[in-house]
Amino acid sequence: MKIMARLIKILKPLAPVMMITISFGVLGFLAAIAITTFGGVAIATKLGIDMSVTFKTSITVIIVCAVLRGLLRYIEQYSGHYIAFKILAILRDKVYKALRKLAPSKLESKEKGNLISVITSDIELLEVFYAHT
Repeated sequence: MKIMARLIKILKPLAPVMMITISFGVLGFLAAIAITTFGGVAIATKLGIDMSVTFKTSITVIIVCAVLRGLLRYIEQYSGHYIAFKILAILRDKVYKALRKLAPSKLESKEKGNLISVITSDIELLEVFYAHT
């Protein structure tokens, strides 16, 4: 839990972009719900059930929501990945500053390549956390 708290703390400077990501994600899910809902309304209308919305209006709403869903999803993904890669740059900067303090005495062994490889792959794994959660 401490690790999660520390990772979220790094997000603080990017909070406005995170709010955009969250907002567009929620709006995208609402658009998806509207597609399903108005699909049901359109079917009910065709079955002869009296609805307050016409079949044509339902289809129009479905099409508009489908286009919006795609657009909202794109913006959500774009801003989420923007955050992820900004944070990865911050983390890499911190790691390389720490490595510079260790160099050259602590990094003279043959394992320095493995160390840098492990650090780089661990930082890359964080992209999944920041971009997809």
